[in-house]
Amino acid sequence: MQQLNSSNSSLTSPVTAEYLIGSSFLAVCFILGVPANIAVVIYLAGWLKRGSFTPRLMLSLAISDLLTLLFLPVWIWALLHGWVFGLVFCKLLSYVVYLSLYCSILCVMLMSMQRYIQVLHPEKWNKLGRKGQKILLSGMWMLSAVLSCYALVQRTLSLDREGRLQCSLRYRNDVERVSTLIWEIILFVVLFFTLTYFYFHLYQGVNSTAFFSSNSLTKLVTRIVACFFIFWVPIQISNVMIVSALLTGNENLLKSAESGDNITAALTLINSCVNPFLYVFSARALRQHQHGTDNT
Repeated sequence: MQQLNSSNSSLTSPVTAEYLIGSSFLAVCFILGVPANIAVVIYLAGWLKRGSFTPRLMLSLAISDLLTLLFLPVWIWALLHGWVFGLVFCKLLSYVVYLSLYCSILCVMLMSMQRYIQVLHPEKWNKLGRKGQKILLSGMWMLSAVLSCYALVQRTLSLDREGRLQCSLRYRNDVERVSTLIWEIILFVVLFFTLTYFYFHLYQGVNSTAFFSSNSLTKLVTRIVACFFIFWVPIQISNVMIVSALLTGNENLLKSAESGDNITAALTLINSCVNPFLYVFSARALRQHQHGTDNT
């Protein structure tokens, strides 16, 4: 009953400038990102029967980006009027968002590994076959589903500073918060060194040949990976600052890091909007791949 009263009162309480800016930003991401990702999904879906693995990875990335952006109207409504959709939907929707984000991370990692093996060791990649490729893709989605499970526990309903009910992240104690953030930092560090290793050896192996200059699909994958890092590094820096503040008891550092949380989280949404436009700018590479000049 108390939650119901809070929800009803939140419908009439004034909206802060912070929430208005946040909801406007989410609306722009939805308007730009959802149609663009839908167009990419439709375009890449035509290659499913050809068995090409790189477009399949790009399709998975586009689907995960779409899932990240598709439910933004729900979050916009919550910012403006409070969360009125119940605890179960709060947890399930948060789980879907985490699943799509983890899938994006694993997609980027798999892209770098695949391009390295396929370009420099094509005979090993060919041994994998279509069945092995399907197992990789299925395993990526299943692993993402497992890694996202903690969202079901940590997302709950609580009142914000304006008295609105919100679906927000809540830790039971600082130990849980530090453990969660350290896990996310470790995952990003592993991703960073994995990508660095494969791309260093990829460029080292083919940069001096004429082949690389004509391999437009590899350049497209490189742009996707580069954009991923540009938009994801800030949130990891914020996580490191929060962990350091909690371990040292530095309240000023903690407040400073938390104040930038909304901005760094917003950058990950921008990444989901940018990817489809990378496909548009690299349409030549996709057409070449479609006509068989880049066999995957």
